[in-house]
Amino acid sequence: MKWYQKNNLDEMQELKFLKLESHGFWLGFFGLFLAIAVQVFLYGPENVKDTCVGEFIVFLCMGIYLMGGCLKNGIWDRHLQATPAVNISLSLLAAAVTALFNAILSYRNYHDTASALSVFIVSFFLLGAVLSITLCLCTSLYHRRKKRLEEEKFDEEE
Repeated sequence: MKWYQKNNLDEMQELKFLKLESHGFWLGFFGLFLAIAVQVFLYGPENVKDTCVGEFIVFLCMGIYLMGGCLKNGIWDRHLQATPAVNISLSLLAAAVTALFNAILSYRNYHDTASALSVFIVSFFLLGAVLSITLCLCTSLYHRRKKRLEEEKFDEEE
């Protein structure tokens, strides 16, 4: 009996179910991110391996799954274009938020404004560079995969 293959949902229910799954995924993804950030802030970065390894592994697996699935299927984003300007903007935004978080942790631990500022600057530039390079590589993979999928679709139509 193939009870697992039968779909009991009509098209409208299927669409609503997919939307619920999507919202659940993003709630879990950002919930894990927030849980990790709060634990790092409360217990310090030196205690990360003792406090939030499980959350980090699940968060990382969710991110890798989403990125791999999107690149495999030639999907970038619903609202943003895969352009260098968008990549750099998002990289700098993410780097600024992360660098600010690191600077706050540094100030909390050492109570020195100069070292917190230097942590911000170094973190911002290093993360900005790494994220920009990573997004550019992903954009390149996306464009290559999208082109290959379009060629396959074109070949099937002929």
